Amino acid sequence: MKSILSLGIAAITVAAVSAETTIAVLEFGKGGSVRRTSANDESTPAGVASFFNAMHRPSKSHQQHAGMSLVPDIFNRADAGIVVGFSGVGVESMSTAMKLIGEGAADVVGHLSITGSGTDVIKRASKDVEAVAEKDEIGRRLHATAEKALEGGMHVVSITVTDESAAAEADEQLERMLRTLKAKAAQNDMTFIVHLVVDTPSYRRRLEDVNNNQQDDAVNQAASSSYYGQKTMVEIQNFNVIAWTAVGLVVLVFFVMSNFIAMPLMPDTLLHGEAAKIGTD
Repeated sequence: MKSILSLGIAAITVAAVSAETTIAVLEFGKGGSVRRTSANDESTPAGVASFFNAMHRPSKSHQQHAGMSLVPDIFNRADAGIVVGFSGVGVESMSTAMKLIGEGAADVVGHLSITGSGTDVIKRASKDVEAVAEKDEIGRRLHATAEKALEGGMHVVSITVTDESAAAEADEQLERMLRTLKAKAAQNDMTFIVHLVVDTPSYRRRLEDVNNNQQDDAVNQAASSSYYGQKTMVEIQNFNVIAWTAVGLVVLVFFVMSNFIAMPLMPDTLLHGEAAKIGTD
């Protein structure tokens, strides 16, 4: 009974930790087969699968979901697509994978993100795929998948890393596979698309965000206590604007009133001249 309870708690913990998945879309070769839109990167497993099918299995029955940030080009089609999924406790130590799911990485056209594990995306891409967990098998499977790119179509491989040692091996083999695909695409004048599906644990993100916020609050409190009584640049500017505006208005009022009081009265106006004439008549 205790073992069953422990397994249940472990499953809940894993689900809580791996709650987000990022898909990086890389393009090698001629290019131009993927276009970015102004839509948000957030999607669903079904939406990501529809993008895969629209890219590599185009047909009337495979229509991409609307409102996605990445769409296939109408005129330029990719010659092959490879979906590579990485999951497990050691994923965050994979420097190459983490760099590719970040911003500004070379050959990355764009990203898609979903809530939940990337396993659902992998299963939707291919129902027959089996996760590779053995460290010695990772390199062979990735190399074999890269060789299949010349055959066209879409090929799917799923890698599960169980520790940092396996993660280091998977990261090295991933980098080697990407170099191979890039070279083959250039040599054969083809376009290859790699969909890198990476589970990114959000639990650690939330802890880092909380810690960063706490540190920022502490710094702000220390700054406010150290510089208590001093005004910020915005406060000084607002004070100067209000003060000089008030001074200008006071000067303007006094100027107008002084001119009004010193205004000379014309003798021929109706108040003086004409009124006097009417009185004498």
